[in-house]
Amino acid sequence: MVKPQIVVRLPLHLLEKLNNYAQKTGTSKTDVVVGALAQYLGCTETVPLNQRLAELEFKVAAIEEKVN
Repeated sequence: MVKPQIVVRLPLHLLEKLNNYAQKTGTSKTDVVVGALAQYLGCTETVPLNQRLAELEFKVAAIEEKVN
């Protein structure tokens, strides 16, 4: 199934944060943006499982870093 596309203009600092987050979590920028929109709009059940897992792994790593 083909998904519709949109074009969004981002300030450079947001694009840098998006790129860094996607790289750290090993997910695509599309998955990050879709997940963020889903959370913002209150429909997180539509977030792809791989995105939810990547976010959890990222949060666990951050907690482990703080503990150590």
